[in-house]
This record gives sequence, C-alpha cells and structure tokens, in this order.
Amino acid sequence: MKPNQSTQFAGGKAEHTLQDKVRRDLMKRLLGITAVSLMTPEFLAQAALADTAAKAVMGPAVPDVQPTKLADGVYTIHAHDKFPTPANQGFFTSIMFVVTDKGVVAIDPSASVQIGRMAIRMIKTVTDKPVIAVINTHYHGDHWMGNQAFADAYPGIPIYSMKETAESIQNVLGEEWIKMALKMTDNATVGTKIVPPNTYIKGGDELTFGSTKIKVHHFGQCHTPYDLVLEIVGTPIVHVGDVIMDHRMAGMGDNEGSFIHGIAALKKMKETLPGKTFFPCHGDPAPHILDEEIALFEAIYNTANAAQAADKSMGEATAMVKALPFMQEYAKNTPDYEDSVGKWTSIAYLEAQQANF
Repeated sequence: MKPNQSTQFAGGKAEHTLQDKVRRDLMKRLLGITAVSLMTPEFLAQAALADTAAKAVMGPAVPDVQPTKLADGVYTIHAHDKFPTPANQGFFTSIMFVVTDKGVVAIDPSASVQIGRMAIRMIKTVTDKPVIAVINTHYHGDHWMGNQAFADAYPGIPIYSMKETAESIQNVLGEEWIKMALKMTDNATVGTKIVPPNTYIKGGDELTFGSTKIKVHHFGQCHTPYDLVLEIVGTPIVHVGDVIMDHRMAGMGDNEGSFIHGIAALKKMKETLPGKTFFPCHGDPAPHILDEEIALFEAIYNTANAAQAADKSMGEATAMVKALPFMQEYAKNTPDYEDSVGKWTSIAYLEAQQANF
C-alpha cells in the first residue's frame, strides 16, 4: 500500500460507535490542554523554546542489546524490564525485526529515538540489508517513539498502523507519551519527537516483502480499540503487541481496554492462530501465554460480574478476585500485581455494571 493511503476501518455499527467514543475521549483530552493553555502567548513562547531545546539536546545513547533469533529471519531485541526507569532509559518494550528478501521490517521500535538508533545498530549486526518498513501495533508511545530513528536513517520509509492509531498519535497522545517518557526516565529520552505512522493498514490485509508475508489481524478492542496482531507467515511466530502480556497487567483505563470485548478477541485469536508462539512486547514469547491471558481476563471479569450482581462493593469485588487460586498463583510472578489488580477489578466491575443495566 502507498504511504498516506487511507483504508476504511472494518466493522459494524457497534465498532463505529466505539470509534466515535474513543475519538470523543481523545478530543476531550486535547481540549483540556489547548483550551486552557495553548492559546496563550506565554504557552506558545514556552513551546517554541522547548522545541528549540529538544532539537539541540539529545539524551545519552542506549547500550547495545544483542538480537536473539526466534525463527528463520525473525529476531528480537529483548527488553528484560517490565517498566521504564532512568536506569533502563525507557527500554522496556521488546523490538522485533524480520529479515526478508527485500529488506528488514521493524515492528514496534520501542520508546525513544535513542532506542530506535540502538535497534538499527543491532539490525546491522545481523544483515546489511536496509530497513524498508516499520509497523506500529497500537498508539501507546513505547511502541512508536522509536519511529524517529528509522525515519531519520531511511527517509520516506513507510510506517504502518491502523488509521485510527496514526490519528491518535498525531492529534493527542503523541505529546502525552513524549512527556511521560521524559518523566519516567529522568530525561534520558530527550530529543525524541513525534513521528506518526504514514501508511494505513487494517485487519485482513497482507503485507508482502519479497517471499515474506505478514498477515495483519485486528480481533477487536482488547488493550486498546486498535490493537494489531501480526502473523509472520511461514513461521510459528505471531507478534501480539500488548494484546497479551507475560505476567504484566496492562493499562486499560480511559475507555481504552475492555474485558468483554477482550475475552472475545483473545478467544478469536486462539481459534484463528492455533499452535503458534506468541510474541508479547512485554515478557517472553511462548505458546501458553494466550491461554494464560484468557484465564486472567475471565477470572477478573467473571468475579467482578458476580460481585456486581450481588450488590457487593468494588472493594469486596477486589477481595474476591485476590482470593482466587489462579490469581494468587499469578501474583507470584507479576511485579505490578498489587498496584494493578484493584484497577483491573474496578474496570471489570464498571463494565459488568453497564452490561447488566
């Protein structure tokens, strides 16, 4: 597909309603910034100074992480940390790259221009072929803020995503993620700029790079409304972005994630992609992590639904979730469990409340 070629988001009335809701939420966040501050001369002057500083200052280089081979032509530059810190300079999101006859395809180039530059250095240790495409699975910044490095190194490179993902990055979420990365890394990511996707894809598309094909799946709302899952055809590897995480409880607030739709999406993925090894951007690739994610979603939602139906409070619902044997076992290897289980339960509780109204 040609850069800037728009495609229609497949779906029926319910999906269009979801689209509209998410766009309204994004617009509210945008107006919350612009209406109060962006119209003042003082803010505009500060923004100009900040932009000049960003161009003049660049955070430190990220140490090299050697690629690991996953399958023929498929590699990962693996992030071992689950969250961004000053020590890891924001490198907590694993990068995949696929070496094809035509060149290299990079998928989710992580969370800063510095990480993207490190990825390019590491790709060159595997092949002398140029990078010919980048794919972003969704709009969270730790999956696209490395785009800048590839756009600088390979001018005009197509960067693929769903149209709605590109719009979200360009219109609202880009600046939020840039600022959040600076805060979480103590400014290690300074110099990173918003470089949104420029080529639109959707579920059902197939990208062809010589003899390599990447099949694009969109199973519906799960972690965000616009999660892409990428099947590397001819290999056992499926890149799942953040639809699945390995013992990490993803953010699902602000009307982004859904338990009801997420359970359906995960089960559809299992039906569509049997026998695959699933590559999460957070954690280790494995065949079993899809079943574990389904069990996690169902344990929390079904328990919260039962608590809501019995007129129990959110606090009581959380206690019921934490008492489940599955959740007690899951908690042992999940660093953010105590900080996240209450948030997840409250989202599930409110979603059940709305569904049962």
